[in-house]
Amino acid sequence: MTRLILLFCCVLVSSCSLIKTKEVISGAQTVRLYEDATSLVAECAFLGEVIGSEGHWYSYLFISNKNLAQGAINDIKNEAWNLGANAVHAHINLLFSTSVTIVGHAYKC
Repeated sequence: MTRLILLFCCVLVSSCSLIKTKEVISGAQTVRLYEDATSLVAECAFLGEVIGSEGHWYSYLFISNKNLAQGAINDIKNEAWNLGANAVHAHINLLFSTSVTIVGHAYKC
């Protein structure tokens, strides 16, 4: 029984290093997030809705809230970049205890 517990603890600790948040893809780091869409709507072309999320029921134990949020930001920037956008109006932030989800509108300015 002791060996089983020791093996479980080793797997649990090693899994922390295996869980990574989403990385921003090349080029997507230039996408900017905005809270106010007034200037975006007036001066930019709407390209579509984008959603960024990070976290699962099991990974939140090993990833800090800050890293969950950064992963969601990276994800929404990647989606916007893939649409050809360079700006996102992030209008909904869904914060759960296990994940972060950001919903926004992508624009080309």
